[in-house]
Amino acid sequence: MPDYQKIMRKLISHPSSGIKMIRSLTARHRKCCVHCGTIGHLHIHSTDTRGIQTFQCQVCKKTFSETYGTIFYKSKIPISSWLLGIIFWITATGGLSAADLSRKINVSHLTAWRMLTKIRKELSKGLGKEMLNGLVEADEAWFGRKHNQDIVMGMVEREKRKIRLIIIPNVKEETLYPHIREHVKTKSQFFTDSRITYSITGIRYHHQTTNHSKGEFARKGGIHSNTIEQIWGDIKGVIRTIHHGISRKYRELYLAQYAFAYQFKHSTNLFFKTLCQLFTPTYCLI
Repeated sequence: MPDYQKIMRKLISHPSSGIKMIRSLTARHRKCCVHCGTIGHLHIHSTDTRGIQTFQCQVCKKTFSETYGTIFYKSKIPISSWLLGIIFWITATGGLSAADLSRKINVSHLTAWRMLTKIRKELSKGLGKEMLNGLVEADEAWFGRKHNQDIVMGMVEREKRKIRLIIIPNVKEETLYPHIREHVKTKSQFFTDSRITYSITGIRYHHQTTNHSKGEFARKGGIHSNTIEQIWGDIKGVIRTIHHGISRKYRELYLAQYAFAYQFKHSTNLFFKTLCQLFTPTYCLI
């Protein structure tokens, strides 16, 4: 587990250390020109006051920034402030609001909100690649009220903390089942409540249910959907107490942020994991 206090002190006392920190993530990669795709023909053209380098391709003679393709590209916010914001986000209990971030790194509320929105958009791209397998729970929940309401379908793999949160138009069988087929491996153990629209899953999965309407929330053999129910409580608690409600327009991004934090909560270095997702320049090749 990294010493976040030490990292923060370094970023505050030496702001230029921020770009060096994230540059180390791509040090092992070969670099190619973003314009012509040529590999191995780049040299450092210039370095600005923040320490960000600009490369020039010796083949096409065009230049581009080392932050090209990342959330830091063309940002006027210092890299050190971005990194401080990420540390505050991953160490916050539950979540981090734009108002809180603006006070912590001394930027305007709008700037802090835009930073968090960029981070959420990038984090959402790293989820949903591997199918859920083994012990999988599913449920749906309603978020918001009236014209600001969404139905969210949740699926979680118990042992590996892999999760999917998908906004859906309704809870009909023809809506739910394709998402299950897409995200859950066949023959997995599949646990839900007694909603009739899940009954079709018995064709491809070992489907077992609990009847919440009769006060049955768990049965012997680990038959329950309490994991996903707890997740709903956590998400709604964060939305209510920290963000004070979320617009439908951005709800998917907040859900993606929660899913990323949930999936990698027990990572030995969540800061590094987050940076790897946020700083992956398009010119870097393995």
